[in-house]
Amino acid sequence: MSQIAQRHQQQQDVQQKKPTLVQIVQRMQPEIARALPKGMDADRVARLALTVIRQSEMAKAKGTSKHSLADCSADSFAGALLTAAALGLEPGVNGEAYLVPHGRECTLIIGYQGMVKLFWQHPMARHIDAQPVYEQDEFSYAYGLEPYLIHKPALGDRGQVSHYYAVASLTTGAKVFLVATADEVKKLRSGKVGSNGGIPDPMRWMERKTMLRQLVKMLPKSTQMLNAVAVDERTGTDLAVEKVPEQLTTPGAPAIEPPSAPAEKVDTATGEVLDVQELPEGYDPSQEPEGWRS
Repeated sequence: MSQIAQRHQQQQDVQQKKPTLVQIVQRMQPEIARALPKGMDADRVARLALTVIRQSEMAKAKGTSKHSLADCSADSFAGALLTAAALGLEPGVNGEAYLVPHGRECTLIIGYQGMVKLFWQHPMARHIDAQPVYEQDEFSYAYGLEPYLIHKPALGDRGQVSHYYAVASLTTGAKVFLVATADEVKKLRSGKVGSNGGIPDPMRWMERKTMLRQLVKMLPKSTQMLNAVAVDERTGTDLAVEKVPEQLTTPGAPAIEPPSAPAEKVDTATGEVLDVQELPEGYDPSQEPEGWRS
């Protein structure tokens, strides 16, 4: 056998020994359990991760995404998943967090609902909201020693979006808010408006999350919220430096048996968690990764 053929065979052997993402998720369950906040189920998070992997592969097969999570490196995927688990956010559920493939990288995206969930974990949390303001709405506000904000949405055609705002109140009676023009929010999102690929976003969740991220700078923050802001939209490889034990992604490491009993709302025939929120049809993160920017 020639040297070239030998090198090719060696590369194939190494590739075949690399663990699949499914095997990695199975191996990760003890690490997920240690990372999760008290009261959360590691088996459920593992099943959610497997379901997100399957949905990602289906999206690539249908041509709605150029990449799937299977294209990502093991370290990148594991880093993103463990970081989401450490924050107590379930991937793909209710817009809490997303594992988004960009070629070999898996990017962790904290969703609007994820930010809200972490806010409510603070003992002083009382109210939080973020809204778009349209041209025909009644809207006025003032900063200073006597701050106020009034927003009454118009009925019917409200016109174009002119502003966005985020508000929060605490059990101490303190209230804070932040207002930005539509152009200012666009700049914060690196020129993006709405979601990617023409996907409808009538509720303006992307821009509203942008305002929440700005508002939390003015609020008392829990460690979880600080961590969420710090890791949002970072690659899994970057996150894996501190989150992923080496043995999880090492070829030949023993795999952990998957859980034998299905969790609630699981299809027993396929193992798929039924309440996972899929990425919108047509979403292509490889083209416009900033589309989830907040």
